[in-house]
Amino acid sequence: MGPVSSVGSETEEALPELSQLRGENRALRRAIALLHEISTLVRSAQELEPTCYALLTGVTAGVGLSMNRAAIFLVDATDGWLHGLAAVGPMDEEEADRVWKAIEEDGPDLQALYEAGLEQRDRPGRLDRAVRALTVDPRGQSPLALALRRGRLVVGEGDDDLGGLWHLPSVLASPLRGTSRIRGVLVADRRFTRTTADAGVRLVFDLLADHAGRAVENAERFERLAREARTDALTGLGSRRSFDERLEEMAAAALIDGPSVGLLLIDLDDFKHLNDTYGHPAGDKVLGEVGRRLGAALRPGEGFRYGGEEMAVVLAGVRQESLTAAADRIWKAVTDEPVDLPGAPRVRIGCSIGGALLPGRAEDAPGLVQAADDALLRAKKEGKNRIRFA
Repeated sequence: MGPVSSVGSETEEALPELSQLRGENRALRRAIALLHEISTLVRSAQELEPTCYALLTGVTAGVGLSMNRAAIFLVDATDGWLHGLAAVGPMDEEEADRVWKAIEEDGPDLQALYEAGLEQRDRPGRLDRAVRALTVDPRGQSPLALALRRGRLVVGEGDDDLGGLWHLPSVLASPLRGTSRIRGVLVADRRFTRTTADAGVRLVFDLLADHAGRAVENAERFERLAREARTDALTGLGSRRSFDERLEEMAAAALIDGPSVGLLLIDLDDFKHLNDTYGHPAGDKVLGEVGRRLGAALRPGEGFRYGGEEMAVVLAGVRQESLTAAADRIWKAVTDEPVDLPGAPRVRIGCSIGGALLPGRAEDAPGLVQAADDALLRAKKEGKNRIRFA
């Protein structure tokens, strides 16, 4: 009788190890697929808030990392504190049960969950509101502060749950690394399932935070450039490009039974003479002060620099009497007080204003501009520093 073969016993001993390897491979493939899905969402979300919701949806969704709640905090460049930017997830057990039942019934994918979240931006949930109102001391012992100071993933550490907001035993917090500095912290927990994240989830979470840092940085840069393109640097009012876009949008709405649109064109009288007498720096000072006064007299998004020394005001839902009242208010805001000039006497500014309504004397945005411009020219011809309407 020959020796007993040990192949069978070795195979049996190797089975658990093979099963573990297969599980790890499945988890790795799922992690790679998830990172790809989230990256696709982020690429389509150029602005900061949609970028954050794309990232947070991937962290919390059942089709993602299955964390119960997640939030992003950004570092304030002036004081170094962490300020809540956005959060996704339920605030309590009842809300969690309701949300998860709805998700189970609908079976949405990551894209659908993300789009549903964006639709709720004007009606943020309780967790989102709580996070947005929160500032975190970077010197403290919260998981966020620890992740920020250490510059690496924190798992279930810290003794400050920020007023009961986070479940410390299941919390994950990882820094958002930008190109030159840490931009903030991504934090998540499993308050309701009370489970801890395994090694695979921790790895993907940390990789996601690393990706999130650059995505947030790019989104902030995009918003800054877009804001600069929409804003006139000298007056602080909207740019000519943003005026054209806004007027076209509002005129189109007005022509399909939307609110009426009022347009005021404002021209500073004798501005060339002021420039020739006191120099262009004085002219720039006047334009900046006029922009400030208009901004104070209007709601955000109503005032624009139309070109040169000419400004524009676009008002929604006005009738002739309210447009007249607005023009009077603007005229007084511009002309009532003199402007202090560097190295020159105080000067009093006059302005002429032309106004028009749509529907009314115009049938589209170009027609509205022409009607207001005609009224402005009439104000100039009749002696300047007055208001006329089409």
